[in-house]
Amino acid sequence: MDWLRLWHDMPNDPKWRTIARVSGQPIALVQAMYLHLLVDASVNVTRGHVTVTKEDIASALDVTDEQVEAVFSAMQGRVIDGDKLTGWEGRQPKREDAGNPETGAKSAAQRKRDQRERERNSKQEKPKNDTSRSVTESHDRLEKIREDLKPIPPLSPLPENPAPAPEPKLKRKCRLPEPFNVTGDMRKWAAERTPGVSLTNETEKFVNHWRGNGQTKLDWIATWRNWLLKAQEYANQRTSHPQRTANPPLDMTSTDWALEPIL
Repeated sequence: MDWLRLWHDMPNDPKWRTIARVSGQPIALVQAMYLHLLVDASVNVTRGHVTVTKEDIASALDVTDEQVEAVFSAMQGRVIDGDKLTGWEGRQPKREDAGNPETGAKSAAQRKRDQRERERNSKQEKPKNDTSRSVTESHDRLEKIREDLKPIPPLSPLPENPAPAPEPKLKRKCRLPEPFNVTGDMRKWAAERTPGVSLTNETEKFVNHWRGNGQTKLDWIATWRNWLLKAQEYANQRTSHPQRTANPPLDMTSTDWALEPIL
């Protein structure tokens, strides 16, 4: 079976509209006639030349001879030159694989020779250590598989008598911090436990006393609470026995007043 080529834009080629306008015939007739001319030129002994008669085209397309003559005349110089279709050699080679020196198209045999030449050049440019590299990679993969197949050792049992946890470090005594801040929690505690004590005055007495003697304590917050509790006891006694507690002497060094913290 023999074939011929059509280019992609053939149905929308603007030449058909020009030929139809010049000949006064529809575009469908113009394209149908050109297909008849293509087939005739392809099967002709001298390929590319048209030998079909206008009368045969009119009979095949069921049109008049005058219509065919008008279209054929308008095609001259546009898609046909005398009895030869324009651009036949470039669009309709006799054999696809024979090559074309004019257009630079290569034959199938030439393309195969070029491919073999490229493959030979690629092998020559390939580094010589590719073989050793592939062997090394195979060896590495084998070692990885061996490592993955090794059995997992069992977990060592826990000792029967584990070492005791280290004892927490003992808190060391220190002097009253500078500054001594009364936090919100301390104020809340004082409001609940020592409502009859002036927090500001008693805290100031507390700070002056302990900063003046320079003693150290383990827990200054506990010492501060004991101070306020003692002040609350004194306030309670003053409320219960106003005659006994009027203008009591203030002895800040007495053991009843400056209590040690209860830890």
